[in-house]
Amino acid sequence: MKELLFENPNIFQADDRVRLVDSHNQQPLSLRCPHCLHVGTFGAIREGLGWTKYQIDHSRTKGRSMYGFIRVCPNTECNGIVFTVSSGTDYVNVSPPELIDFDAKNLPKKLLSTLEEAISCHAAKAYRASAMMVRRLLEEICDESGAEGKDLHTRLVSLRSKVTLPDELFDAMTELKALGNDAAHITAKNYIQIGKDESEDSIELAKEILKARYQLKGLVDRLRARKAKSSDAK
Repeated sequence: MKELLFENPNIFQADDRVRLVDSHNQQPLSLRCPHCLHVGTFGAIREGLGWTKYQIDHSRTKGRSMYGFIRVCPNTECNGIVFTVSSGTDYVNVSPPELIDFDAKNLPKKLLSTLEEAISCHAAKAYRASAMMVRRLLEEICDESGAEGKDLHTRLVSLRSKVTLPDELFDAMTELKALGNDAAHITAKNYIQIGKDESEDSIELAKEILKARYQLKGLVDRLRARKAKSSDAK
């Protein structure tokens, strides 16, 4: 989606009259449904809204036309509703926003809730809050694994003796701790900024850590179970 800079940044507040518009010029939109997390092609319903927004450093004699349409998830088991705002061929907003996808299988309930909150913060562009939730996720992994210590640093050191994970993932935890510290404290400056990319990368790393810690064994066990059934059939 394209970032457009307007005099009034609230794209849902028209700078001119609001009018009804037909959807015949609206192209189908491919996006990940925020309700069922499946990717699909969303068509617009028959009528939507049109309004004008004035861009920064542009003449007010010609505003930018905005179009808002309700769209429905093509997954018939979902039928989730989204509202999209476009300008020309550029989509500038999807509400509810798209969410980073993840696998919830075998995740402890508390950790799943924290991961979902981190992803929701990212979708809402609350990137520092997202980084803080990923840091909390590390604390919960330590707590669930019995790794103790006076602070998160010492608990992560203890975690190495409690669980078996690749060294790269333990290194990733150290980086995620530093990013979370930057998000929570003004004086911490390990990273230049915490924006969309940093937030997204931290969530992707957290997903890999959770996969290795809680989900890989279940996948291997399922594969072995199929092997046993196949052997019995011979």
